Amino acid sequence: MIKKTLATVMMLSSFAFSSTVMAAGLSDDMKALGKNYKAFNQAENPQAATTALNNMRTAAVHSKQYKLAANTTDKVATSSALFDQIIVEIDKAKVLVQAGKLDEAKKQGKKIAELRDQGHKYYTH
Repeated sequence: MIKKTLATVMMLSSFAFSSTVMAAGLSDDMKALGKNYKAFNQAENPQAATTALNNMRTAAVHSKQYKLAANTTDKVATSSALFDQIIVEIDKAKVLVQAGKLDEAKKQGKKIAELRDQGHKYYTH
């Protein structure tokens, strides 16, 4: 009896821990995206902008592992597809930065914010 109770407690603890780790991981990725988006918009040189974009891309790629449930009955893209779109926009901005077009890249970067806002509208984490 004690062994079964202990096994049940251990199993429930491991599930609770894994859920907490998943939420913390996604939360960390979202914070990294936000922090680096701000750094990108404030960047005054291509090196700073590229660093911020690389950090954003890493966080977006990592976030794809989390499958978020939509909080709406509307037909929306999957969370993974939304992160893919964000990655595409980050890559477009990076190409512009590398071409020496920082101001244009920042304008392109506004699409990243639009996708972020769309994700926040349709998904809760």
